[in-house]
Amino acid sequence: MRPVRTIATVLFAAAVAVTGCTAHSTTAHPAAAPTPVSSAPPPPTTTPHPTPNPPGSGPAAPTTTLPLGHIQRLDAVQAIGGTATAWAVGTGTILTTSDGGRTWARVWQGAHKLHDLDFVSAQTGWALGDGILLGTVDGGQHWRTLGQPRVGPLRQVHFASRTQGWGVAGGADQPVEGSIPATTLVHTSDGGRTWTALAAPAPPQTVCFTAPDDGWLASDRGVWRSVDGGRSWGARPSFTLPVPANEPPFFAALQCAAPAAAWVRFDSDDHYAGHSPYALYASGDGGAHWRGVLSTLGAVLPVRLPGGPGTYPGPFSVIDPRRAFLLSPTPAAEVTGAVLISQGGSRLRWLPDLPGSTLFMPRSVSFASAARGWAVGADLAGRAVLLATTDGGRSWRTQLRS
Repeated sequence: MRPVRTIATVLFAAAVAVTGCTAHSTTAHPAAAPTPVSSAPPPPTTTPHPTPNPPGSGPAAPTTTLPLGHIQRLDAVQAIGGTATAWAVGTGTILTTSDGGRTWARVWQGAHKLHDLDFVSAQTGWALGDGILLGTVDGGQHWRTLGQPRVGPLRQVHFASRTQGWGVAGGADQPVEGSIPATTLVHTSDGGRTWTALAAPAPPQTVCFTAPDDGWLASDRGVWRSVDGGRSWGARPSFTLPVPANEPPFFAALQCAAPAAAWVRFDSDDHYAGHSPYALYASGDGGAHWRGVLSTLGAVLPVRLPGGPGTYPGPFSVIDPRRAFLLSPTPAAEVTGAVLISQGGSRLRWLPDLPGSTLFMPRSVSFASAARGWAVGADLAGRAVLLATTDGGRSWRTQLRS
C-alpha cells in the first residue's frame, strides 16, 4: 500500500482549490508510451547545493534536471511510502527529491498550471494541469503528454497501476454557485493515452481505487463503493452525510487506503464570517460502518463531533487505513491548525499551530509514514512554500520558499 498525495481543498472568499489524495497497491504493470512533450530534453544542470543520495535512500535522482529558479506557486505534493522520494507540482513546474528533501530537483518546466499529481511508484506517475496530463515511467527523466477524454478536460486522476486509472472529467470551469458541476467518470487501461466514459451514480467530484477492481466515488453528500472496477456502484450510497435536504451542496474530498478504508471530507457551500464548515468521516471496513471524526458544521449534524483544528477546510493525508493527518487554516488568526488522527478516527492528537509566516494557505499535504510528511502552499506574504516534518507534524522546517 502506498500513501499518496492529498486532496487539498481551501476556500477563501468563495474560491475553491482542489487536489487529490489516496493510497495504492504497489503492484504495477508495464505502462504504455505516450507522446513526447518536446522533441529535445533540457540540458543537464545541477540543483542548488547538491547532495549525493545516501545508500538505500531510494531510486537515483533524475539525471536531467533544470535550475530551480523562481517557484511561483505549488499546489500538490505526494510522498512515496517506504522511500525518501517525494514529488511536488505547481505553476510551470514539477519538483522531486530522492533524499528526504535535503535537495530538490526541478525536472519539468512549462507554461501550464499543474494542480494535481498521482504516483504509483517512485518511477511511474502523472501530473495534471489545466487541459494537460503528463506522464513519466522513468522517475521524471522524461515527461510525455497523454490523452484527454472526449467529454471534457480531466479534473482529477487516480491510478491503481501503471495502466489502470480513473478520473473526473468535464463540467464547467466556473460552476454556478449552489450547483454541482455535471462531471463524468472516466477510465483508462493504457496508462492515460485514451479514456472512456463510465456510468456513475452521481456527478463525481473525487474518485480513488486501492486496486483495479476496488474503488470509491464521492459526490455532494454521498459516497459509493465499486468492487468491479467502476462498472457498477450499487443501488444506494455506502454513506450519506446526515444533514437536512435543504442544506447547500457539499464538495466531497475522498481518499482511500487498501484494503477497504475510505476517508471523506465534506466541505459545505455555506460560507460566512470567516468560516467555511466541513466534516470528516471514515470507514475501515469497506463502508459497512462509518465514523464521524470531526466537524465544524455545528447543529447541522444530528450528532456532536469534535471540532476541527481550523475554520476552513484544508488538505488531509491518509497515512494508512486507520491514520490520517489534517491541516485547517484560520485566516482571521493567521494560523494553520493541525491534527493527527489514529485508531480509525477515534483518537485525535492536536498539534501546534503553524504561524502564517510559515504556512498561511495550505494546498496539499502528504505523509510517507506516521512521522515523515510534506506540505505545500503559501505563506502570509503569498510566497510558495514547501515544508517537511519528521516527527508527525509536531514541528515543520522549510525546505523551499519562492
